[in-house]
Amino acid sequence: MKNPRTIRADVESLCGIADWYLKLESENNAAFMPLFLDTHRYLVLKGGGGSGKSIFAGRKIIERCISERGHRFLVCRKVGNTIKHSCFDQLRGQLAQCYPGIKVRINLTEMSITFPHNNSVILFAGLDDVEKLKSIYNITGLWIEEASELLETDFDQLDIRLRGETRYYKQIILTFNPISVMHWLKRRFFDRKVKEASISETTYKDNRFLDEEAKQVLENFRDTDPYYYEVYCLGRWGTTGRSVFNSAAVSKRLEEDIQPVRVGRFTYAYDGANISNIAWEEDPDGEIRIYADPEEGAPYVIGGDTAGDGSDAFVGQVLDN
Repeated sequence: MKNPRTIRADVESLCGIADWYLKLESENNAAFMPLFLDTHRYLVLKGGGGSGKSIFAGRKIIERCISERGHRFLVCRKVGNTIKHSCFDQLRGQLAQCYPGIKVRINLTEMSITFPHNNSVILFAGLDDVEKLKSIYNITGLWIEEASELLETDFDQLDIRLRGETRYYKQIILTFNPISVMHWLKRRFFDRKVKEASISETTYKDNRFLDEEAKQVLENFRDTDPYYYEVYCLGRWGTTGRSVFNSAAVSKRLEEDIQPVRVGRFTYAYDGANISNIAWEEDPDGEIRIYADPEEGAPYVIGGDTAGDGSDAFVGQVLDN
């Protein structure tokens, strides 16, 4: 039988956990609550505008830094000068609002937040700040804000940095708007099952803290900008560029789980002046995906790197609805 003091300590510990959870639940959206305990290497948060995904990402990092010793979290964006007035200011505000009693050291020059009670630290850097990135070592976790700004090679380099033994699970959080149906993020995490990844898809309707004016701004895109409405209001993968086809129909069609009939590339000979010997080569890692064989009189889409990020080309028939 347990000692009464041990039982009392266990009860007090459980009450403390319950109080923490209830506080967390009152300050966060239901869609994100299970993700506080998610331990997948990749936590992929795709969402429309105002869905609360970035607020959740910041809060999860704070919770881990407060409760787990020795973290070195890196928060990054493509361009360094965008971080101060986005992620850095956001986390400072969240700390002041949610944990005013926790003592932290904030370095405004280096943009870092240190937790003296357990030696955890949050570091901030842009991928364009090469020298600062070189000086950041022993990373235990990453948050990539506006991940759609990155090239896939940028992401691969960050992924490589998160390695080695740590006390706790290692995780990369990616937050982004689905700006293009051709983006590498869609191909990498959504077009196939990735066992190391956990996927979250949210819209402003999942954010109970968003005010009515902000909601109306998003809904108004229905009449003013179909692309913005699809991406930022509905949280769907966007179709950009001018086209003789209905962009919403193209986007909806490409979001479906349709498998290509062929994957590969075109090969050819080039002598500096002329192209000859054009031939199709099957290759499962090829840049071109063909979704339907040509049919006379049927309209087709032939796409390339529309997002400017090295994403795939595609060829396929477009349905009217």
